[in-house]
Order: sequence, then structure tokens, then C-alpha cells
Amino acid sequence: MEKQFAITSSGKTLRSFHDLRFGRCKYLVVHKPGAEISKLVENPFAEEVDADMQLAEFLRENQVTSIITGGVGQEVCNYLSKHKMQLILMDEEKIKIEDILTRLG
Repeated sequence: MEKQFAITSSGKTLRSFHDLRFGRCKYLVVHKPGAEISKLVENPFAEEVDADMQLAEFLRENQVTSIITGGVGQEVCNYLSKHKMQLILMDEEKIKIEDILTRLG
């Protein structure tokens, strides 16, 4: 399976800052290494009660293989592990999405 990243974002552009929240983030940037264009997705579960798990399932259904965020709960961690999805924790909140994409290559 081709690697595909989902990065939690606080805004609608690549100049927006990384959002440390997983289930409550407003947006996600979906990126395939080597692709010229990344896709911006509004988090459809940001206001839901079980936002974390719903978002994890949504990302799996959309072939995301790696998630970059600030943190997740144990239930989501177990889910990602079970489905062999990589979790990359970044605690830098003042980093722009475009800078994370540069690090990914």
C-alpha cells in the first residue's frame, strides 16, 4: 500500500499551523509523498461526541497509512495499531503545515 499521511491542521491553507488535537482538529491535510498537491479535508467529526474514533475510522477508510498529530487516546492508539496505521506524535504547535510537508519530502 502506498504511504499516505494525514496531518491535523488549524486552518484551510498549507501556511496554517499544525493542530495538536486529533479528533477536534478543524482540518486535515492529506499528503502522498512525491505528489505536487496535498488535499485539504474538513474534519466532519470535530463536534461529535466520539470524534477521535470516528476520525480514525474515516482516515482508515480513505487509505491513510500515517497520522501526524499532537496526541491520541488509548482507544485510538489501539485501533491504529490493530490496523497497522503509523502514529507520528509532534508536539510543535507553532509549525506550519508546509514545514511538516518539507520534512516529509
